[in-house]
Amino acid sequence: MTPAKSSPRSTLARLRKLASQIAAQRERLNILLFTLDVDLPNEEIARQLQGQLGRLDLAADVATAGPERVRSAIDGKFDDVDVLVVLANSGSEAEDRLMELVQWLLANGRTSLAQNLVFAQWGSSRRQTSPIFDHVVLEDSYVSQIQQSGRRFPWAAASHESWNLADAVLSYAVGLRVE
Repeated sequence: MTPAKSSPRSTLARLRKLASQIAAQRERLNILLFTLDVDLPNEEIARQLQGQLGRLDLAADVATAGPERVRSAIDGKFDDVDVLVVLANSGSEAEDRLMELVQWLLANGRTSLAQNLVFAQWGSSRRQTSPIFDHVVLEDSYVSQIQQSGRRFPWAAASHESWNLADAVLSYAVGLRVE
């Protein structure tokens, strides 16, 4: 899912509007970044996403887990999650492992997480098939893009692809309703 090109200020305004709508629905947004591969920088991605949501004045917690599903379930990582972001390498088997996780979630009573999630692939190659979930490709430089740019304010980098994951999470979360 790649947002249409727009000016940094209009992108920031759209993201702030989404964040405001979410804040009106819930006190805090709980996000789980579940990685399917141990070699991915999930902690760094979680920190960047947490920081971006904070700059948009959205109260959010971004937790990490994976790749061990059972251990994560025992630890309660799947409890009280509003948005599940599944992170995988861009290899050809990533989609199969995603579907294995979805089947496991369904079999273990996590239907809402299994039906609606954001799939983030690490690396520069794009999927050949059309995604059934919201899909974001995170380039190898994702974590360092804002840090290296020296840009301090969110509108200075809001149109940059480093905001694609935050955009996908906000777009997904705005459709959630307080139960």
